[in-house]
Order: sequence, then C-alpha cells, then structure tokens
Amino acid sequence: MKKSPVILGFVSVLLFSICTTAIAQDLVDIFNLARKNDAQWASKKQKYMADREKVEQAYGTLLPTAEANATWAKQQYDGQTFDPDIVQEIFTFDRVNCWINNSNNPPGFDACSSDLTATTASKSDYEVEQYGVTITQPLIRMDRWHRYKRAQMMDNGAKADLALAQQELIIRTSEAYFGVLKAQEELRLAEAEEKMLRTQLTEIKNRYRLGLMRDTDLFEIQAQYDLASAGVIVIQAQLDGLKENLTLLTGQPIELVSPLPKNIPVEPPQPLELAEWEEFAKRNNYQLLAAQFISQAAEKEITEKKAGHAPTADLFFDYRHSDVGGGFTPSSDTTTFGVRFAIPLYTGGITSSQTKEAQYRSQSARDDVELARRNAIRETRQYHTRVMADVASVNARLRAVKSNNSSLRTMKEGWKSGLRTMTDVLSSQRKVFQARKEYSNARYDYILNTLKLKKAAGVLTPEDLRTLNSWLDAPSSDTVSSLDSDENLYLEEIDDIKFKQQIKTFEDDNKPAQSHKSLYDAFKSWRKGDGAE
Repeated sequence: MKKSPVILGFVSVLLFSICTTAIAQDLVDIFNLARKNDAQWASKKQKYMADREKVEQAYGTLLPTAEANATWAKQQYDGQTFDPDIVQEIFTFDRVNCWINNSNNPPGFDACSSDLTATTASKSDYEVEQYGVTITQPLIRMDRWHRYKRAQMMDNGAKADLALAQQELIIRTSEAYFGVLKAQEELRLAEAEEKMLRTQLTEIKNRYRLGLMRDTDLFEIQAQYDLASAGVIVIQAQLDGLKENLTLLTGQPIELVSPLPKNIPVEPPQPLELAEWEEFAKRNNYQLLAAQFISQAAEKEITEKKAGHAPTADLFFDYRHSDVGGGFTPSSDTTTFGVRFAIPLYTGGITSSQTKEAQYRSQSARDDVELARRNAIRETRQYHTRVMADVASVNARLRAVKSNNSSLRTMKEGWKSGLRTMTDVLSSQRKVFQARKEYSNARYDYILNTLKLKKAAGVLTPEDLRTLNSWLDAPSSDTVSSLDSDENLYLEEIDDIKFKQQIKTFEDDNKPAQSHKSLYDAFKSWRKGDGAE
C-alpha cells in the first residue's frame, strides 16, 4: 500500500520532535543529563585529566632514558695525495742508498733531504656512517624526586577541586530545577487567581446589570482582573527563561519536570549545634582541602628548588660505531659505561632566586588556606542560620496561609451581609494568594539552603539528589498551588480563643512528614559512620 506524502511528512516531523525534545521526569534525570552535557562540568573534568598527567611526567624523570642516533653523510676531499709508485721507489732505492753513503755527515746535516714532490692533486667523494645508543639512569637527582612528590600533592588538590566542581554541579542543577518548579507554582497560583477573578467579574457584571452593584465595585474587580492577567503573562515569560537555564545545563530542551508535593519534611539541621557543622567544614570542605594540598605542594617546591645546589649522579651506557670512507680513518666501535657525577658550583644566582620565588609562593598558598578556612566557616554559619530561619519561615508561612484563608472567609461573609466592601474582599483575596506564594518560596529556599549548608560542610553528594528525587513522586494536583479554601486550611484558635469549626491543628503541621526521607537522613548515617572510625 502506498503511503501518502502528507502522512510521511507528519511522521517525520513527529520523529524529529521526539528526538530533539527531552522530557525529564525527575531531578535525577536532569542531573544525569547535566553530567553528560554540561560544558562547565566537562571542562573541569578535562582540566583534571590534564593536571594528573603532571604526575606521570614527574615520575618519568626518575626512570631510565634511552636515545638512539645515527648519521649518514657524504664528504668531499679536495687536496694533494702521494703517488704510491713514486713513493715506493724513493723510499726503497734512492733514499736508502743516500742514507748509507752519507752516514758520516755531522749531526743535523741531511744530505738526503730531497724535495719529495711525489704528490698529485686529487678530488674524491666518500660516505660517512655513524650510529650509537645512549642509556642513562638517574641515581641521585633530589630535585626530580621532590618534583615528583610535589606533583602527587598537586594531584590531590586537583581531586579536591574536581569534587568541589561536582558539588557545584549539584547546586546548579538544583537551582535550575527548583527554579522551574518555583516558577510553575507561581504560574499555577497566578492562573488560579485570574480564574477566580474572572468568575467573580462575571458575577459582578451580571449583578451590576440588575442594579445590585455599584460602579466602584465593578471597576475595582476589573482592575484586579487586568493586573492578574498581566501577572500570568509575566510569570509565563519568566518560566520560559528558567527552562532555558535547564537547557544550558543539559544541552537539551526540557519540557516537563516533576512537581514538589505539599508534605515534604522540613526540619532543622542535624546535628543542630553550629559548632559540629564548623568542625565538619574544617575537615571536609573541598575548597579548604584543595588549598591545603596546594600549600603542601608549595612547601615541597621550596625543597625542590634548594636541591638545585645538590650533586647529581647518573649511571650511563654509551655505544658508538663509526665508518668513514676514503681510507683516512678505519671503522671503529666504542662502548663506554660508568657513573657520571656533577656538582653545581655557580648558576648565575638562578637557583637562589628560584628558591626565594618558591618561598613567596608558599606564603601565598598559606594565606589562601587561611582564606579558604574563613570562607568555609563563614558559609557554614551563614547557611546554618538560613536553614534555621527557613524552618521557622515555612511554619510561619503555613500559618499565614491559614490565617489569610480565615480572614478571606469572614470578609466574604461580611460582604454578603453588607458589612464589608468588595475592596476589602479583593484585598483579602490577594493576601491569600501572596501567602501561598511566600509559603511555596520558603520551601524551595529551605531545600537550596540545606544543600548549600551541606556543601559548605563538605558532605553534599549525589545521594542528596536521590533523596530529593524521592519527594518528587506526587501528582501535580498535590502541590502548594493546588491549595484552596475547601481544604480546611483555617486557624483553629488564636491564643486562648477557640473557634467552633474543628479542623486540622497547627501543631499537626509541625510533625515531621512520614512519607518522605529527610534530607539529613543520609548525613546522619554518614556522621555515625564517621564517628565509628
């Protein structure tokens, strides 16, 4: 059966859309895509792979080296050459007879010093072949040994930098992901407010036509509806921009992310004491660890540069073969082996200058360690305080949602009875949506600040993302933006004043959620294992 070109074109477009659009279900999917496609993380990994080669290079200077060389050349001779026949005749007859006949001459008188002009001009070309092998094994090279130990310390620092880069990737992934979730929550709240205002506006218009409403009420609600409509447009644009952050991170367009449910565990840092977090930061903060390794490497560099004054010794083996044509030099083979010693006497002050340079670098590295230590302590204190405040803020924001719901309900009843105006109702209604938005934002602030606290302490791992991912298993209807007045989110009492309607108490909201694992559970296990050691 022949397929229609229209159908084929539709299928092609559909397949192209599927291939070019990534739909991630949860946070772990996003993180896995980021580890594969994030350019910043890829650059960090390649830098680490390049830096670790310095260890191999430094170790290679301690191993034997072998060099083979060969020379082939063509030489040209242009000069005088003795005639073999004439030379033979002179030396065997005439000159010998002269020596015999004049043997009684005084010393220093040579009557046989005839001019031996038995030479002829000649020009010849001949080949020269030479080759050889040299093998050297360092025996005493203190500068190379210290360079190798320094490279190992630098490698440890590079590993700490890579671990820090992974923690930063976790933070960037979380910020991008929860930034989208936060914008989606705000968009749903804005759309819910717009929908409510549109319903109220329709009702007010109908009542106005019947002469039951005033002009001011109609204008007031129309103005609020217009503002809400504009707000939806603005938040939608912000959401699109935040999705681009995910695209930048993953290299693929992201359309869907799993929402954050209402009942997530929000608890203070575990352990609660700030001093314990500071101790963990001093031992585990990767930025501090990297600075410490670099400082140790700088100390080793001083020793390396000082070793420039030390004697050196190498074991060597050398073989040479030479074959020169023209009959001037016979072929030869030369083999040499032994130990070569050298003692540096004077290098123009370069070694002393390099030692001073290394000392300055070492002091700079020690200052960097102190700065990294202070930053680790500062960040730990800062985010510990923020998490403590976030926990209190989440509970306070939830209470604000309840109190504003209660206020709105009484405002509506007062408006129906003529005791309140439409302006009062709309103002109270705006406060309800604002309270829900602030409650939602407080939960996201708690999550991100908790992750940053664990990063400052050096205990943030991808396992924390898996813990967060276990929270993202609720349907979209179970989010903060789905809260409405039908869910009995009202105050039960204020101080000693109790209300007739018995609902879920505020104390119940303070109880830790049982359906999700806490962000500190993994840290508790890790801390227990650390203490056991």
